[in-house]
Amino acid sequence: MQRDDSSRKAGDGREPRFVPGQMGRRMYSMAALVERIEAAFVDEHGTESPELREADTLAKRLKLVLATADYVLAVESVQLAADERADVVRRVYSNLFSYGPLDALFLDGRVTTISLDGAGRAAVRYGHGDLTSLGTIFQDEGQFRRVLKRLLLDAGAELRDDQPYIEVGLTVDDRPVCLNLVAPPVTIHYSADIRVHPKTLPTPEVLIEAGFWTAEAVELLRALVQSRHGLIVVGEPESGKTTLLSLLSQWLPQPEQSVSVERAGELRLPPGMRRLVVKWPVGDQPGVTFGELIGRALEQQPACLLLDEVRSDEPLTIAPLLQQADAPRQIWSFRGPIFDKRLQSALGMLARRADMSQSEDMVRALYQRLPFVVTVFNQNGALRLWSVGEWQFKHSPDYPTYVPLMRVENGAPRLTGERPALPLALPETFWK
Repeated sequence: MQRDDSSRKAGDGREPRFVPGQMGRRMYSMAALVERIEAAFVDEHGTESPELREADTLAKRLKLVLATADYVLAVESVQLAADERADVVRRVYSNLFSYGPLDALFLDGRVTTISLDGAGRAAVRYGHGDLTSLGTIFQDEGQFRRVLKRLLLDAGAELRDDQPYIEVGLTVDDRPVCLNLVAPPVTIHYSADIRVHPKTLPTPEVLIEAGFWTAEAVELLRALVQSRHGLIVVGEPESGKTTLLSLLSQWLPQPEQSVSVERAGELRLPPGMRRLVVKWPVGDQPGVTFGELIGRALEQQPACLLLDEVRSDEPLTIAPLLQQADAPRQIWSFRGPIFDKRLQSALGMLARRADMSQSEDMVRALYQRLPFVVTVFNQNGALRLWSVGEWQFKHSPDYPTYVPLMRVENGAPRLTGERPALPLALPETFWK
């Protein structure tokens, strides 16, 4: 099967292309030529040469790379066509200042996930389909590690022996990127999953056309966000939780008085909204955890607190959110099951583990502070809104019942005929 253009560009340099050098007495592979120019650049500039410090723009850095490339090509008497010379300079620049073979993938707007299993195996996800293997795109383990280090550096983190798991965010070509890295000794070699978001947040209308939701669902969710009630967005990984939470944040009535707490800074927030992002230890500087950021956010007494994302393996982080008497309104994203019985079990266990000494009070507080639930899922490569529901204390003051207000039926979310127990600013005609 023929790989598409971005796959070929990502793997550029692996093919044994040769060009003659030194008046035809020596042959260079294109990959070796790139390495030769890189080595000459490092020998000349290192990391602190005056010229390199002054090269604070892409054009200035390219000029330095071009000068080194011209020097090496002249010394080795290598003749290249204009397009070959441009390709060599591009690859040298990418390896020295950018992300090597990942650059072509970041530039491909169709790519949403890049999966790297050591230096030898790479795969991408186009849209929301299955992963497509690219084979080997890195020259060797050294290049792979250099690219990982640069990604982490640009995200404000670093490779550390005492930190085998890192989740960080950065921006590449105006696209929010989240890097999840697992390192030895947890794994045999470095493995990375990289989520790549589009440059712009899709509009509600675009998502209606894509079949994610309906105009009726947009109206219901807008009313939920503009109410004073808390809600939780639930779904498995890569089901659209972050995108949906970004959209919901645009409808907040007081964004400038709200705060987001994020693991990787992936949310697209409205103007004026404050953002707190997890920091990892760098050198002697300590990091700041998700739980510590929640404490800092609560000290700011926001009108609304967005959390992206709450996870079941960190129950202690949410304890203040359920225990504090004057806790703000909350909107969470939560990695978990979308079906009501399994979700109720997962949320109940999360709340109990947050404080085992008052487990039932914690469960009750969770349902009271997050009465509404929005679930999303990936259906055969297409993201969908699955349901909008409410925890209602119909039959017991202690244990709520999940009541779906809207649920997928015949391929689209539709009203179920149930009414919310808590007030929403929707006309009576909406429910009919």
